[in-house]
Amino acid sequence: MSAAAALPLDVLPLILEHLADRRDLCTCAQLSKVFHYAATPLLYRTLDVRITTHKGLVKLQKPEYAKHVRHVSETGSLKALRMYVNLEGFTWSGDMAEGSSGEREFMSYLDILRELPVRELVMRTFYGLSDDVWEALHAFTGLHKVSIWCMEGKPRILQGWSEKLGESLTHLELGRCSGVPASILITVLAHLPRLRALRLKGASSAAILEILTFLPHLHSLDTEYFGAAALSRYDDIPAARLRDLTVRTSTVDPQGLQQLWTWIRRLTPAPSLESFTLNAFSTAGEQFIPRGFLLDMATIHKDTLKHFTADSTQMSLADVECLCTLFPALETLSCSTIWSPEGTPYEAVVAKANNLRTLRFYQSKWRRGESDAIITSVRNMMLRESSVLRLIGIGNLIYIGRWVCKTDEDGTNRVEFDIVSGVMQDTWD
Repeated sequence: MSAAAALPLDVLPLILEHLADRRDLCTCAQLSKVFHYAATPLLYRTLDVRITTHKGLVKLQKPEYAKHVRHVSETGSLKALRMYVNLEGFTWSGDMAEGSSGEREFMSYLDILRELPVRELVMRTFYGLSDDVWEALHAFTGLHKVSIWCMEGKPRILQGWSEKLGESLTHLELGRCSGVPASILITVLAHLPRLRALRLKGASSAAILEILTFLPHLHSLDTEYFGAAALSRYDDIPAARLRDLTVRTSTVDPQGLQQLWTWIRRLTPAPSLESFTLNAFSTAGEQFIPRGFLLDMATIHKDTLKHFTADSTQMSLADVECLCTLFPALETLSCSTIWSPEGTPYEAVVAKANNLRTLRFYQSKWRRGESDAIITSVRNMMLRESSVLRLIGIGNLIYIGRWVCKTDEDGTNRVEFDIVSGVMQDTWD
């Protein structure tokens, strides 16, 4: 009996689902009957007709495979869509303007989706949703996720629909809230007390403060900050205990983002935050994260914060060292650092970060002949006592450390620590 055949059938899919490349799953499905049984449902779980075959898409070759499909991005055939009897999620990207062929096609899909166990709807369209499409969507109840992204047309913020989704909706993304009065947005979201993840683009920052006071189950928030107006009359303590917070902002104010830091602290007043991401841009020059903000965050989230990303906002190496010291649970750190004084050892900056697994520094200036010193610092950071750091990015270079077994000429096996380097592509996107 092969080792694969000896594995319990309920364990093998749990292992194979960690394969990120569909081509690897396809290979597994052809190894043996056991692997075919475990890999096929994973291989067909998600289908996207926009992805060409050479990128890894495996087309639905047999009708019996349709039962494995859970998520589909568009579909070229209404007949094929009817076959996905266990479909849970549907994604549409295209034109849905009133009277367009895209609108008629999407409406045909909706007619079929009503008969399927769909729980997730994702819609991306430049011109927005027509009135007919919006009315047809109101017939869908029991949804767990709704995502609407558009650039033009009427803002669709679930008015008239949120009441029907209140008992089920847990994930919501609204890509166009600009111009919607805060009172209307608050009223709509008040009907969705079960929300766990919320992403809003263009929503009033003042509204965000009040929204968090009546969403007790919300743990993930992705939103924007629009300036001093965020510091409003809302003084209630948020019911939400955010674990993941992403803030996006930009400013032309010469004074920069002075009120941003106070606003963030008001969003997370209790120990809960595990991941914090900040995308901040200013036309008035480089923005720095104040040391006081880091100290204030540490008084609350010292024992919980594991991931910190601030690639577009400057930090000194002293601030990075402070961050690594204040948050002992930190596992991932990605930030933009200013040019360090000559002789500053990178390993000293992360000396107290014993749980750090991934570190990324972005720097725009380099000293000549510094590459050898960087390699030495990378090795020292990875091999220092208690270190679990194995991936380091500095500038556009990435270094991955791993223990490998090598065989000497006399046949003796030995374990050696090896560092592989390469060039990152769009790492800081």
